[in-house]
Amino acid sequence: MTEYRTSLNGFLPDDLQGFFVDWRNPLSRKQLYTILQRSNCFVLAYDAETDRVVGFVNALSDGINFAFVPMLEVLPDYQRKGIGSELMRRILRSLRDTSCIDLTCDPSLQSFHKRFGMLESQGMVIRKYLRASDEDVVNSP
Repeated sequence: MTEYRTSLNGFLPDDLQGFFVDWRNPLSRKQLYTILQRSNCFVLAYDAETDRVVGFVNALSDGINFAFVPMLEVLPDYQRKGIGSELMRRILRSLRDTSCIDLTCDPSLQSFHKRFGMLESQGMVIRKYLRASDEDVVNSP
């Protein structure tokens, strides 16, 4: 049975394993734990039968007008079971008083996010791991 939690009470970094499959620069469990601690809000999907965190979503917000949902992850063995959808419903519910909610994703995931009323958008990003050096960013015009 999947439970949804909004607190890290009872969880340690080692409880956050197996995420970031196929990421070019996967985050460590400790980094993920710190990100969740520093997020304005997050939701964990927890499988009580296996005593395992199986998914999460987090949001960063100014608390007034803008929020960004940087990560939604579900372990591969738990995908296509409605967990990602429930995580999105819950994080959007917690951001219901926020006017502008942004999320960036690969084109293959846009249809998933459209189901929650999200609109296609264009934007710009920096991914330092794709650049030769940080100097490329610092010395840009």
